[in-house]
Amino acid sequence: MPLDGKKHGGHRDRLRERFIHDGLDGFEEHNILEMLLFYTIPQKDTNELAHSLLDRFGSLEGVFRATPEKLMQVEGVGEHTALFLGLFSDLMDSYITDRRQNEIISGIENITAFALRKLSYAPVESLFVFFFDNKQFLLSWHCLQEGSVTPEEIDIRTMVHMVMGTNATYVMMARNNPKGMAKLTKKDNAIALTVSEAMRSIGVLLYDYIVVSRDRSYVTMLGNAYTAPTNDASAERVGDPS
Repeated sequence: MPLDGKKHGGHRDRLRERFIHDGLDGFEEHNILEMLLFYTIPQKDTNELAHSLLDRFGSLEGVFRATPEKLMQVEGVGEHTALFLGLFSDLMDSYITDRRQNEIISGIENITAFALRKLSYAPVESLFVFFFDNKQFLLSWHCLQEGSVTPEEIDIRTMVHMVMGTNATYVMMARNNPKGMAKLTKKDNAIALTVSEAMRSIGVLLYDYIVVSRDRSYVTMLGNAYTAPTNDASAERVGDPS
């Protein structure tokens, strides 16, 4: 079956030629997206659909991070295309993670930025723990749990085992809120207290606890007092490496 007119076929050929000769230099977001859509929608003009997706999700990154269910709400996007865009996003994340595993990440600001990248667009609520040494070098990170987490469900044994395995001096925790604002809750407070006490028992400090929203905003407990249980007048405070 032919393409929808010679015009669309010629447009595809021109985009491919531009990419072959110049890579993505000079490509706008809709050009990149419509070229990707060539490979899932081979017989229709994809320019209008690319614009529709960008209008709906705000940016190329927003399109890639959208769930298949959300993507299929856009007219013209079927399951095959939605899964392809999701796969493309996951492949990019995997590539970036592999690259960064070979880089040295140090400094609290860089470690925090790394945590934001890991969590901002996670489709489900996830709780990550980051291990670093007394010189603020990131040693390792681990997704402790996916789904809604309660203090009672925290796998302290695994955390202790990983601290021992990495010889970490400090840990930082981060949770995402994929459907709402970056806000510290009583649950976060209780989780931080539980972890802080467990880490202190083995000579390790909980440096910070962060909650991240989908729009990459975040709030941090650093410098804020944890609320102690009502039967304990004391309060824990996140420490500061020195």
